[in-house]
Amino acid sequence: MAKERVTVCVPPCDPGDVVQAITAAMAPYDYNRDAGVGDPDIETWWDYWQIDGGGIEFLVVPGHEDDPRLIRGARTLSGAPRDVPPSLCDGGPRALLDLDTPRARAAAQAREAFEAWQDFSAAYPPTRPSSHFWARHFADPENYPREQALEDYRIQPAVVALRNNPELRELVGGDPAARLSGDLDALVRHAVDDVLPSNALLTLDGRWLDIANADRRRYFNDYLDALPDDAYAVRVLYHG
Repeated sequence: MAKERVTVCVPPCDPGDVVQAITAAMAPYDYNRDAGVGDPDIETWWDYWQIDGGGIEFLVVPGHEDDPRLIRGARTLSGAPRDVPPSLCDGGPRALLDLDTPRARAAAQAREAFEAWQDFSAAYPPTRPSSHFWARHFADPENYPREQALEDYRIQPAVVALRNNPELRELVGGDPAARLSGDLDALVRHAVDDVLPSNALLTLDGRWLDIANADRRRYFNDYLDALPDDAYAVRVLYHG
């Protein structure tokens, strides 16, 4: 059992009715529900939940920070008060959620990292990703042990130089030869798709979708983009 977050989408309603709407949407996935005769045999996911986007709150469209339709959970699971800044919210009508700015930032960061690694690594012999050495190890572990694979990756000139450049290392992350040497457009799209999704999505028509791969992350983004302006999307913390 773990605490994760689902983005719950509910139809347009009065702000005071949002919790009730989320409760109804979540009910079919309650571990403790009383299944009726003839109810579909569906997998269940949670035993308690509350509105709390802690760490993945939505950005509010500038100028609408005080809109009463925005949703901000008041307390954490421990009961401590939450201090959600006006620029963020746990949810609200789709039109009040700024989905584009986080994605634009992610795209810019991906391009910056890609270009920085390309410029830096060009001064050194071609750098192989760690997967190259692991493939050799798994193909012949007796004659090419794990320790040798690690060492051969680490002694590559660009990898050695990167260890001495902490600012660049923070920008490009680990194993940049694997992540930052392919198709820039694909890298940017991956970064854009990755910035908004929660662990799961609960759609307006009641489908609970685990967001477990690139296709699901892209679907999550496309689904939120297509929501009616007055439909709600809300981050919900659940134990399941």
